[in-house]
Amino acid sequence: MSFSCKKDFLNRNPLDKISSETFWKNEADLRAALAGCYAILSPRDNPGFGALAPHYEGLSDNAYDNFPWEGGFTTLAQGIITPNSGGAVATEYNLHYQQIAADNFLLDNIDKVPVDDAIKAKYKAESRFLRAYSYFRLSEAFGGVILSLKVETLSETKRPKNTKAEVVAAILDDLDFAIANLPDQAYAGNAVKGSAQALKAKVLLYNEKWKESAAVSKAIIDGAKFSLSPEYSNLFIKPGQLNNPEIIFSARYQTPDAYSNMDIYYSFWQSLQPLKLLVDAYETIDGSPINPADPYSNRDPRLKKTILLPGEPHVGSSTGIFMPFAGDNKTGYLPKKFVDPNLNAQQTSNSDCVILRYSDVLLMYAEAQNEDLGPEASVYDAVNKVRQRPGINMPVLPIGLSKEQMRERIRKERRIEFAMEGTRYFDLKRWHIAHIVLPTVVDPGGIKRSFAQKNYLWPFPQAEINILSPNLVQNDDY
Repeated sequence: MSFSCKKDFLNRNPLDKISSETFWKNEADLRAALAGCYAILSPRDNPGFGALAPHYEGLSDNAYDNFPWEGGFTTLAQGIITPNSGGAVATEYNLHYQQIAADNFLLDNIDKVPVDDAIKAKYKAESRFLRAYSYFRLSEAFGGVILSLKVETLSETKRPKNTKAEVVAAILDDLDFAIANLPDQAYAGNAVKGSAQALKAKVLLYNEKWKESAAVSKAIIDGAKFSLSPEYSNLFIKPGQLNNPEIIFSARYQTPDAYSNMDIYYSFWQSLQPLKLLVDAYETIDGSPINPADPYSNRDPRLKKTILLPGEPHVGSSTGIFMPFAGDNKTGYLPKKFVDPNLNAQQTSNSDCVILRYSDVLLMYAEAQNEDLGPEASVYDAVNKVRQRPGINMPVLPIGLSKEQMRERIRKERRIEFAMEGTRYFDLKRWHIAHIVLPTVVDPGGIKRSFAQKNYLWPFPQAEINILSPNLVQNDDY
């Protein structure tokens, strides 16, 4: 069932794909419609979205995006962001509104289907969860956006954008409905109560609602439906992702029909390359200085589970061994996360893109609780659980940290735990330090990064301004 749409606001509502007279007759129709909503999260080949979300690392101090034509990240990292940038800017806007349109279409029609109210409530909850996720992404990229909670005509959408506060309120309303109506069980492919709770905790955290965010994260922890994965690497490739107790929500792929080019991008094309800045951020196990003669020994085990290091086996190399700075490699490193070491260059990936996981809940709780009450015992406990997760076993944090010192330890822990997952850029922005950190990054070739104050929000794509002008006003300084 296709819910694909053209990329302008006028044609986003997928009314030409399903006849309301012949559809919406039974639960099978509902399942097909909901599957179409989920499928939008998992496009095959859109850098920065779905399975290729790790491309966003190239906008942070963690990695370098090697090819400017893959979403335009190389240019965006230099601060060259305009309404005509296209690439990731347009994709982030268009695909999330496509998601919202599909969710609205289901929600507007679901009451036509003769099924029990409890069944309808679950479908509505999943759709509203997906809609909340897309509005969250939009609000973080663009700030206030047009809030559309039902199928609308073009004339109805020609109105001023809502404030970010209004968008966040709508997100939280959707998530509260989802929390109340989704099953309270482990994640197995469709959103569950914990998925909505984790997203709510993240929305509240990103909007600095510390006490509220900590309370939602604690509810997940106390609910005991999720736990840390027995093996860190299993989070990022199948079959380890299947029934993994840490995964709370993901963009799903399954070959041969639903596949991504993740392995091709990150292993064979070398599209995204970790920076030495990231490698240097990994601590030694015992706190000793890094040994220049053997710089990768005695390090946090997540280093070798995240980054392909010089001399390690590499299926993408003609020699079978990774040779740094050979061919298209410019930083001396490649990603390991989401890369199946057994796939060759002609094979496509079915690894899921993990969007929410339990270690994020623990670190969100720690951050929010520390900002609210300071580094009390539960903050230490949450961070130490991540540091001492199975197979990692890093030392616990030193006692006696101040609130400011704990804040920096949590931020560093997030960088290491979620490295190469597309998270760091958004963390730097919400911490309001992107304009400080990113101009210190020098990419291969000696090109310096840039991040102006206006870049905390992206510009609306010019195509949207053209359609909705004068009602949709461009973000400041663009």
